Amino acid sequence: MFNLRSHLAIGKMTVLLAFVWILGGCRLYEPPRYDRLTFAPGAPQTRVLMIGDSLTYYNDLPGLLQQFSAAEKAPVYIEQITFPLASLKNHWKGNKAVERIRQGRFDYVILQDFSRKPVTDPQDCLLYFSKFDQEIKNSGAKTIVFQNWTRRDLEKDYPALVHTYGLIIDRTHAQFAPIGAAWKLCADRRSDIQLLLDDRHPTEAGSYLAACVLYRTLYHQPASALPAQLPGPKLPENVRMALRTIADRAATRPTP
Repeated sequence: MFNLRSHLAIGKMTVLLAFVWILGGCRLYEPPRYDRLTFAPGAPQTRVLMIGDSLTYYNDLPGLLQQFSAAEKAPVYIEQITFPLASLKNHWKGNKAVERIRQGRFDYVILQDFSRKPVTDPQDCLLYFSKFDQEIKNSGAKTIVFQNWTRRDLEKDYPALVHTYGLIIDRTHAQFAPIGAAWKLCADRRSDIQLLLDDRHPTEAGSYLAACVLYRTLYHQPASALPAQLPGPKLPENVRMALRTIADRAATRPTP
């Protein structure tokens, strides 16, 4: 005899197991690794919101970016809305990110779409970058487009990735953070530096390189000019300096 309750229970368990399998080794949450800066009332600050998925929150990239800005006249005040496996479409439909853009009085909003979405669904990617960009402009802030890197063993995706980001920049005229380009440059010139922890998530060196690119994009200053000793991951000095130099040499436009 057919048992509907048992059938539904099995279905729910199947969905749960599939979800766990999809997540694989993805950290569902990244606790802050770096102390957040505090600001006196009225003190100059650059207000930044980061929207994305695990590529953004791994290794506390938001906190690391803020530490890089500590010596600037207007250091970064940072907020993040980041969830595992979240695309910009998910963030848009969830509405929390849109409401925060409208209310947060940000100077910049950094947008990062789901890791392979620019390759697998470029039109959807373009659509939601455009939707967010309009909200960001309406709020008085500026958009920074976070360029994803390619997954391990999928380096063939790079031309398609570049093409999609080119369309995004042409439509939005947003600022471009060439993180994927910096990763490719690093792979070509310093293959000894491991940027990937698994097939897609960054090592501490990978997040350090991303932070260098974002610092350069925000402040229009070379990452190689940052103070020698900064809070950050325990990387050899020669690796840190190589990553800063690579960040400075990455193309500022989406070019193959």
